[in-house]
Amino acid sequence: MPQTRPNPLHLAAAALAGMLGAAMPAAAQPSPDAIVDAFEAALGPIRTHRPSHPKGVCAAGHFTATPEGTRLSVAPVFSGQRNTALIRFGVAGANPNASDSARGTRGLSIRFESPSGDLFEMANISAPVFGANTPQALVDGLLSRANDPATGRPNPERAAAYAAYVAANPSVGNQGRYLAANNPPASFATTPYWGVNTFLFRGQDGQQRPARWVFEPRAGVERLTAEQMQSMGPNFLADELRRRVATGPVEFDMVLQFPGQGDDLLNPTVAWPDDRPRTVVGRLTVTSVEAGPGGPCDPISFMILDQAPGIEMSDDPVLQARAAAYAVSLSRRTP
Repeated sequence: MPQTRPNPLHLAAAALAGMLGAAMPAAAQPSPDAIVDAFEAALGPIRTHRPSHPKGVCAAGHFTATPEGTRLSVAPVFSGQRNTALIRFGVAGANPNASDSARGTRGLSIRFESPSGDLFEMANISAPVFGANTPQALVDGLLSRANDPATGRPNPERAAAYAAYVAANPSVGNQGRYLAANNPPASFATTPYWGVNTFLFRGQDGQQRPARWVFEPRAGVERLTAEQMQSMGPNFLADELRRRVATGPVEFDMVLQFPGQGDDLLNPTVAWPDDRPRTVVGRLTVTSVEAGPGGPCDPISFMILDQAPGIEMSDDPVLQARAAAYAVSLSRRTP
């Protein structure tokens, strides 16, 4: 019988998962497979779409660093030359038919490609904090909502244990409190998107600086009213973005924020105070949007998270676990 040749995407993803999963001691974090298994237990099998923000629209554009960005990072993406950008806007949840009016995060994922072919990718959300402070907390939170195969219902002991963890670590609830206090975006183009994790930027002076970033909409922040949340319907965001881009580009300023004394660099559930130093390091411009769902964004997991030495991952355990879990997820949904 003829042998089936392995998909090279599967091989590359598996290799990356192995390398990155070994970057931290096994006791420090669950394995990449365990993280994806937890998503599948809570949200269903990952076979046709990504487990988080599966509903989305693909767009394209470009990114150019400001002189400050070039000063603060020697990475190719910050050279000052125009980088092409493949951009995906997404809606939170595991349902590819999720409502655009629902509370929850919106996503902005970007693949930058420099003129010399260097790639850099990132995934950002429309909340200033993440919903888990460690990979294990992420897994435990997902499993606390998963149905027990034996009963078909969530395991009360598991749910109680996670509730006790949240009570002892109140910052884990910061994202939920932010989303409860802020109505959903009226447009993909009118919400900030935060990176939430700390990265290390090496500047032209050789100094390495920890920083977090946010993409701030140049159109300003606009949220749905309570009435619009009831009347807008489940599928307005993609079409609204297409209409907006048809009349002119959508733009975001990339802003770096730098920590102050005592700020936690490694906990993405805690935002740094607003009075910390900030500087604009680049401009993202969206120039076109796919006419329908799918497109070149679909097979991309946005897991090339650094351009060392100009941009490197910090020791934030959630960040360290991200790329390997993305690789496993990609391998499971790629034929």
